[in-house]
Amino acid sequence: MNATDPTDPTAPLDRLSMWAGPLPPTDTLPDPYPYETATPDTQGWTTRGGVRTWYGVYGTQGPWLVIAPLNQIGHASAHKAIVPYLSCHYRVLVTDPRGNGRSDRPESPDDYSFDHLYEDFVAVLDAAGVDRAAVFAISASTLPAIRLAAERPERVSHLVVVGGFAESMVTGTPNGPRIAKINERIESDWPGYVDWFWGLLCTEPHSTKPFEDGVTYSNGTNPHIHRLTRACWFDVDMRPQARQVRCPTLVIHGDADERVPIERGRVVAELIPGARFSTIVGGGHLTQSRDPVAFCRMLRDFIDPPRARPAWTRGMARKPRALFVSSPIGLGHVQRDLAIARAMRAVRPDLEVDWFTVDPAAAYLAREGERLHPITRRLANESRHFERAAGEHDLQAFFALRTMDEIMSRNFLTFADLVRSEHYDIVIGDEAWDVDYHYHENPELKRQPFVFLTDFVGCLPMSEDPREQYLCTDRNADDIEHVARYPWVRDRAIFVGNPEDLPDLLFGPGLPNIRDWTRRNFAFSGYTLPFDPASLSDVEALRARHGYRMDEKLVVAAVGGTAVGRPLLNKIAASFAFMKREEPSLRMILVAGPRLATDGFPEQPGLEVRPYVHNLFEHLACSDLALVQGGLSTTMELVATRRPFLSFPLERHFEQCIHVRNRLHNYCADCSVRLREVSPSELADRALATMAAPVAYRAVETDGAARAAARILEVMENRAWASA
Repeated sequence: MNATDPTDPTAPLDRLSMWAGPLPPTDTLPDPYPYETATPDTQGWTTRGGVRTWYGVYGTQGPWLVIAPLNQIGHASAHKAIVPYLSCHYRVLVTDPRGNGRSDRPESPDDYSFDHLYEDFVAVLDAAGVDRAAVFAISASTLPAIRLAAERPERVSHLVVVGGFAESMVTGTPNGPRIAKINERIESDWPGYVDWFWGLLCTEPHSTKPFEDGVTYSNGTNPHIHRLTRACWFDVDMRPQARQVRCPTLVIHGDADERVPIERGRVVAELIPGARFSTIVGGGHLTQSRDPVAFCRMLRDFIDPPRARPAWTRGMARKPRALFVSSPIGLGHVQRDLAIARAMRAVRPDLEVDWFTVDPAAAYLAREGERLHPITRRLANESRHFERAAGEHDLQAFFALRTMDEIMSRNFLTFADLVRSEHYDIVIGDEAWDVDYHYHENPELKRQPFVFLTDFVGCLPMSEDPREQYLCTDRNADDIEHVARYPWVRDRAIFVGNPEDLPDLLFGPGLPNIRDWTRRNFAFSGYTLPFDPASLSDVEALRARHGYRMDEKLVVAAVGGTAVGRPLLNKIAASFAFMKREEPSLRMILVAGPRLATDGFPEQPGLEVRPYVHNLFEHLACSDLALVQGGLSTTMELVATRRPFLSFPLERHFEQCIHVRNRLHNYCADCSVRLREVSPSELADRALATMAAPVAYRAVETDGAARAAARILEVMENRAWASA
């Protein structure tokens, strides 16, 4: 935004524009479910004067929480960071205001006024059956929320206001010329106006994601409708009504809010009798989007103050407990995590381990007899998110991570509920990006030692696109600044590997070298296998155990624990006939994974499709050839058991294409193939040649799990640690 006057709507932008593209037609509605991790339990429309207003209710139990209608430059999707979590505790009512989202967009000026907006709000409450509710209002929606609390006090139990104000008087004020400039830009340069508007709302460092989301929400309206909707908010004075509000009220305001100065929020708190005022130091306008964890905790503590515990266990009567937060993206993380947990229990047999993850990792742990904490039923599924983001053997992994913000806020808030209510001696997070990120953003929430594990460091762009390069650099800079400011949040960070496994590249322009920075901030465990390769060296015994004959050539093709790999399996299946023609004894097992349908593959003698194979590494260890996706865990297991393989990294997947390939190169095992560059017959030729060639891999260390376990136990038992 313009450095001299960021509030000037005509000033040119001096930052990278995030404009999402051309506007859709005005009759194009957004996805009927605005949140990735929650769908409405009930939804519908109310109609007033021929204009329909959409509403949705999330959650089926608990008291009501109503979110007042937004300024029409946004719609209910703007609450995606908070509604999925809050709906686990409340029945949450959201609505799209007339002029955006799923509500109608009438084109007559007579259809837009504050009275219309307020009466729509009341009609939605009636239609949803809300008798009494806590009401949350952000920015301009404070005006109808105050009116409701004053005129219908029996319906409002609590009022929570963020970035709000009590009046919007513009007639007869010096704002007139500025309003005219804004209206002119809305008509002449709508993309520039939208960029400028959301730039005012997202002033905190590293706020590109809420800014970009806001630009997208504006696609639900158009310049003409937006000019009309502005009439809803001009010359509205709720100061007299504010003095009549009698419900408990919390006013939250950022002191760096460039849209609504904090002084206007203080006025709201001064007008409402007994209102509390809370400042977000350094905060901008959208606390519920930029700081959803802090906001949800403030809201819940205000509406439902924590109750006294019915029982308390003396410290010396507590058994040592660890909480393992394991990434569910694929099965490699949870398999190595279980190996580490078992190594910890070998040293400390009295250690209890609870697991915090979802399928497919949760199903694997259940089969292994481990305890999933019951609260994990509330978690959103990261693996499903990555599947939705994938194309045909293509996954822009950086943007899949970037768009996981709703999942991260919901899951971290669930995690915070757990560690607030139960005692753990340590939390271990294997690529637990939600816990790591939000701990650094909310360091006061850390209640026990935290160890962070990962097998890659640094998001890297996969194209020359300036936007992708800018956003990757911004993401990395945010992580680096977190660690520099709060080095104690990670009591220990462990890289699952060795220093040379890190790419010798910069995090981005002006940022450190990835390998050098990681050396300074991480310990190294060496690679962590979920098994001892020596225990799998008897191929004949393994084949007998799993029903494979020694006189057949066994090929195992697997794509991991997500549904991303169907195109790879399709091409491998198509190559089977060519391979079988050259090697009649060939038997191929296609392992589709627990989330991929097994139908649709051609039926051929010797080709078998299985939905899931438990402990796949045992089958790979007795194969003559493996054909796998480019993930780290499976490829390194093949290196450890010295099996020939070809890997097919997903296109644009920076971890598989850069980090994993760099590591495999170090182990003399970079056997990668671009799937789109080989036909089925060419794939068959490459596969048969690889199967016949001897391997010359570097040995994989076998003590990684024990080394990681020792470092974790050292933190839990020997390091002096105190909560912040």
